[in-house]
Amino acid sequence: MPKSMDRREFLRRSGLMIGVGAVAPTVLAACGGDDTPATTAAPATTAAPAVAEETTTTAMMEEAPAEFESITLSQVGGWISLDNNRTTGGALASGQHTFEGLLIKLPDRSLIPGLAAEMPQQVDGTTYSVKVRTDRTFTDGSPIKASDIAYGFSRLDPEKELGSPFTAYISFIESVEVVADDELRINLTQRMPEDVLFQRISGINAYPEAVVEAMGGEEYSFAPTPSSGSMMVDGPFDTEINTFKRYEGYEGPMPLAAKDITYLVIPELSGRIAQAEAGQVQIFDGVSPQLYRAIEDSPNLELGVARETTFLEMIFFNTTKPPFDDQRVRQAVMYSIDAPQLIDIGLAGEGRIARSPLPPESDRYREPQMQYNYDPEKSKELLKEAGYDPDNEPLQFQLGVVEWAYVYPQAPLLAQTMQLGGFDPLLLVDSIDARWVSDIMRPEDGGPARYDAWVATIGFEVFTYDPDNLFRGWWGGWAENASFATENVPSTLNDLLDQALEEPDFDKQNDLYAAANEILVTEAGAVPILFQPIAHAWHKSVAGYQMPQTLGMTLFGVHPSGE
Repeated sequence: MPKSMDRREFLRRSGLMIGVGAVAPTVLAACGGDDTPATTAAPATTAAPAVAEETTTTAMMEEAPAEFESITLSQVGGWISLDNNRTTGGALASGQHTFEGLLIKLPDRSLIPGLAAEMPQQVDGTTYSVKVRTDRTFTDGSPIKASDIAYGFSRLDPEKELGSPFTAYISFIESVEVVADDELRINLTQRMPEDVLFQRISGINAYPEAVVEAMGGEEYSFAPTPSSGSMMVDGPFDTEINTFKRYEGYEGPMPLAAKDITYLVIPELSGRIAQAEAGQVQIFDGVSPQLYRAIEDSPNLELGVARETTFLEMIFFNTTKPPFDDQRVRQAVMYSIDAPQLIDIGLAGEGRIARSPLPPESDRYREPQMQYNYDPEKSKELLKEAGYDPDNEPLQFQLGVVEWAYVYPQAPLLAQTMQLGGFDPLLLVDSIDARWVSDIMRPEDGGPARYDAWVATIGFEVFTYDPDNLFRGWWGGWAENASFATENVPSTLNDLLDQALEEPDFDKQNDLYAAANEILVTEAGAVPILFQPIAHAWHKSVAGYQMPQTLGMTLFGVHPSGE
């Protein structure tokens, strides 16, 4: 494919000029998710991350009958950068091949050594030693040194203002020292649970320090050459289509069985399906439950569904003004949402009720005392306590519902059940990307946020899968200044999470997470409704595709099927 070919030209030449709309937002990570799928992801856990011994992926690669000359993956959301520590959403997936760090997170969330020769070893409560490989090279053939790995951590220092979401995730790492050519030492500011530490480390990559410093971090982020992974950028940066080539000198544990790789944005699901049926796209994401059956019945496509995900559908309340500055009104809305009906009708029976950012299969999950089971009469009682007259004058507010295919079908159901609970919601089905700053975050002009409530999906585990992040992602840290912040969220919640990180006892950690969750579901201005499934599909010419339990598509283990 010519380097200058854009998405529209790609579609035109493929003979399938499908109408495609605006790129789905990557601020709130976008991805979709009826019966038994072709591939179902393994259950999720937040226990210490599994370490794959000799992965079957490597064996599959060795047995692969052939390789792809080229392969194309189509995703919902686009890129804001090609630097994996400066982008977000499903676009992080391509960066898992472009870059590599000490540890690699596989689609099932297990971790294996990447640039590390073995898993990190604890020296004392706040120190870990990591042996690193000395035979690895960047995509230009130059050696990846221990100092380049350490640089990947130091460039995330807040003072360097990289603008990376990962900066907050490694704030407890005081320094990464080069002890020898084949050894690093990670110094922590506090004791950390290993499942948190290892997950955070897996998100930090090695970078060619001399090159990045000479180019400047921003310029490098759009043309990251050389890089530390199994594929390299092969074309100019674009927000909707990016091309890559396999790095033939890659000596890591996860080689690719494709020479040329294209990641392409086609927002509309119908366009992705048509491209895949024609063999122009081999793998695509964002499949809504209503279309599972059609893909399963296709002679050319396979369906994969990850059902035990942490892909949350939530409602964001504007707590800076009435009526949702009142906790009782927010709780009334939650009692007026019939989550089982949303799942049965709006999601074709897929999805699970969310009572915490932690999924129920997690060994850290505790059932909260506060549970919002559908109860329209309870909703009206709370409205009356707050001074409203729901029977004679239902409380009117604007309810935004994001236009993504796996959310907006629920809009009329949400409105209907809320009406029974004493509300009069005015529906607005729209893209949330254009409204994120102007509506949900506090506007730059310092005025009040311009919305009442929004229903949208988020996938914060795309950055790191650990309990601290799943709680802190939308209710701690930066959320202090968000329009959905409340008096005790994030302040009290942050204190509990900090205590959990420092607590060595696993059960006591979970007690603290349970206390944080109780505050969240009771008082927060952003409340979980349900967990959505994540679904991908691929052409039957593809074998070995591993359905991830988070956003984004990778090529780990992918090879031609021979069909």
